Amino acid sequence: MKKTILRGVVTLGVLACAHSAVADTCMVSPTDKEVVSGRFGKFRGGGSGNFGSANQKAHMHDGLDFSTSGASQPVYATTEGEITFAGALGSAGNAVLIKRANGDIVAYYHLSGFANGVKRKAQVKPGQQLGLSGNTPSSSMTKHLHFTYGTSTKDAARAKAFTENAQRGPFNPAQLPPVFKRQDGIGWKTDPAPYFCQTYPIQDGHPEHQRILGKDTKAQHEILFGNVPSGGVAPDSTAEPVQVAAANADAALAEADGKTPPMYLSDADGYGALPTPPIGGYDTMSVSEMMMTEASRRFSDAEWNNSITHVSSRALWVDYNRAIGVSNYLSEAIYRKKEKVEALLAVYASQKLAGQRAQTEWAHQRAQKGAVSRSIE
Repeated sequence: MKKTILRGVVTLGVLACAHSAVADTCMVSPTDKEVVSGRFGKFRGGGSGNFGSANQKAHMHDGLDFSTSGASQPVYATTEGEITFAGALGSAGNAVLIKRANGDIVAYYHLSGFANGVKRKAQVKPGQQLGLSGNTPSSSMTKHLHFTYGTSTKDAARAKAFTENAQRGPFNPAQLPPVFKRQDGIGWKTDPAPYFCQTYPIQDGHPEHQRILGKDTKAQHEILFGNVPSGGVAPDSTAEPVQVAAANADAALAEADGKTPPMYLSDADGYGALPTPPIGGYDTMSVSEMMMTEASRRFSDAEWNNSITHVSSRALWVDYNRAIGVSNYLSEAIYRKKEKVEALLAVYASQKLAGQRAQTEWAHQRAQKGAVSRSIE
C-alpha cells in the first residue's frame, strides 16, 4: 500500500502504511525521501554556525536530520510502541516521543502538525503517520525531521561527536567534557543508525566529509564505533562516549592527512579562544600581581567578557586547563613566600635563642663570682 501524502494540514484519521513489520527487530523509515541531511554527533558552534537551528547555543547534534525537501511532508512511526509525549517541547518544537517494547525511546522533532489520534498513551504501528515535518519553533530552519533515539541503559549508548569542520580536526578529545547526557523522557541519546533496517545516504552539504566519515549512516557508525583508527580510543574504554567519538573522528581525519592526532590538532582551530594568561610572565610577578592580572583578564577585559558567551566548550576547557596552570603558579609562589617567612622566623628564633644563651651564661658567671667572694669572706 502506498503511503498517502497529505496536502496542507493533517487530515482526520491516522494513515497506516505497509512498512515492513520487521520493526520488531529493526526500524522502518520515518520519511518518504529516505535521505539524511544532518549527521549524528556533528558539533554546532552556536549562532549563525547552527544554520537556523532553534538551539542557538553551541551543542552536539544528538540525532539524524531526515530531509523532506524543505516542505511539510508526512512523518511515520518507525516502530510499534506507546506515545509518551505529543506536544510542544522547547527548542525541539512540536514533538512526538514513542516508547518501544524494550524501553527505548524514539523522538520526532520540529513537526508542523500532528495526525489525528496522536496523543499520550496512544498505541502506534510501524508506518503509521504521526504528522508533518516542519521547522517549529524556529521559522528560520529548513523544514525537516529531526530523529533522536534514546536507550534505556547507558551501556547501550553510542554517542560520538566531531567538529563542524571535521576535515580540519579542531577537537582535542582529551579536553572535551561529556556532552550527551541522559535526558528525562528519552534516556541516553545514541546513534540511531544501527536500529534502522535501511542504510540512508548522507547529503549534508559537506561532501568533503564523506571520504573520512562515510557516505551513509551505517558507514559513519562503523567508522566511529566499529573500529579504532591509529591514535583512537576503543568504544569500551572508561572514557565518556562523546570523548571516545571525538577521539576516533579526529584520529581518522589525522590519519587521512598523514599526521598523528597531536600534529593534526590545534587549540586555535575553529572554535575561538579566550584571551590567554601571561603564564610565562608569572615567574617574575608577586602573588598579588598575579591575582591582579587574572582579575583584570577575567573581570575587566571586554574581549574576555564578550568571548565567553560565544566560544565553544573546547575553548572553555582550554581556558580551564590554563586556569589550573595559573593556580599552580600561585600555589608555588605562595609556597615560596611561606618558605621565606619560615626562614626569617627561623633566623629570628635562632638569634633570640643565642641572646638568651648569652644572658644565661653571663648570669651563670656572675653567680660563680658571687659564690667565690662569699667563700673568701
